[in-house]
Amino acid sequence: MAEGFFQSSVLFALLKLSIFERIGEGSMTAQELAAHLSVRTDTLVRLLNAGVVLKLLETTDGLSFRVASLCRSVLLPSAGENYLGNWILNLDYFRLALSKLDKAVLKSEPTVDPSRHLGNDKDRTRQFTFAMHNYASLRGRELAHFLDTTKCETLLDLGCGPGTYAFHLGMRNPRLQLYLLDFPETLEVTREIQARYPLENKVSYLPQDVLRDEIPGAYDLILVSNTLHMLGEQASRTLIRRLYKSVKPGGSLVIQAQFLRDDRRGGRWPIMLDLIQLCITSEGRNHSVQETRMWLEEAGFTDIEFNSMSLLNTNSFLRGYRRGSVPDAVGLGHVNTALLDANVDETLV
Repeated sequence: MAEGFFQSSVLFALLKLSIFERIGEGSMTAQELAAHLSVRTDTLVRLLNAGVVLKLLETTDGLSFRVASLCRSVLLPSAGENYLGNWILNLDYFRLALSKLDKAVLKSEPTVDPSRHLGNDKDRTRQFTFAMHNYASLRGRELAHFLDTTKCETLLDLGCGPGTYAFHLGMRNPRLQLYLLDFPETLEVTREIQARYPLENKVSYLPQDVLRDEIPGAYDLILVSNTLHMLGEQASRTLIRRLYKSVKPGGSLVIQAQFLRDDRRGGRWPIMLDLIQLCITSEGRNHSVQETRMWLEEAGFTDIEFNSMSLLNTNSFLRGYRRGSVPDAVGLGHVNTALLDANVDETLV
């Protein structure tokens, strides 16, 4: 366990230096790579050889290097939705935060500035958002398979990040109008990611701070995905109560998360996520299915369903419904149009 940092440090360095991207599908000599990076060849070779030992790179003569065949499908940008480079680099950010885990426990406060990846640092926000896209790309297909939207006309993806889940749901249901809400700096990246998807849906952007601003409109379905763990219990409960009013009668709220076991002692990734929140947020902590169900019930949601999706997916979701008949009006239903006009930036694709 203690030596695990060695392998990850080599991988992080190769990604930060864009070694995989520079080599691409072919091969490059260490001298060529060193020239691109403006570094000494002998120094770079020490890192490249470590990459070979870890089976990230391959070489036959020690002079020319190529990306290992098993890694090309996830470490080269040409891998498309299978690419994991941004997600892996984000793990390096988590590593730095967790390296001071003892300080987080002693002081009950984050070890990094939470605002960095939430808008105050443009580069960090951009990298974090693309990392969330890497994470959500394959899982988005699964959510679209398990989450039925056939009776829905409007979807609000609240705290959408890259928007990946909404885009997959949109491709599954082309008549679903998509409303994406997040910080303005995040939505700049979301727009870039949207261009990768062949959407027929109407897509609208809501640049807002969900904890401070009024949520405009009412929707058939609201998706809150991997967001509550950043907020903490009290803010999560308050938000869910607010969201009840934003769900149309007969509509539903979906909470997707990497839920802890009810005894809070598993599984492995939910436990790690809980500690990550201790180090990168002010109030965040991971939550269980049981307590999230309780939050939904106290807000007034009924007929709550739990869907674990597949064993390979760290995500699962709870879906709660707002009682009442679906109104005759379509679209946004009972909307404060003045507020909506002031906040919505629409893109039709």
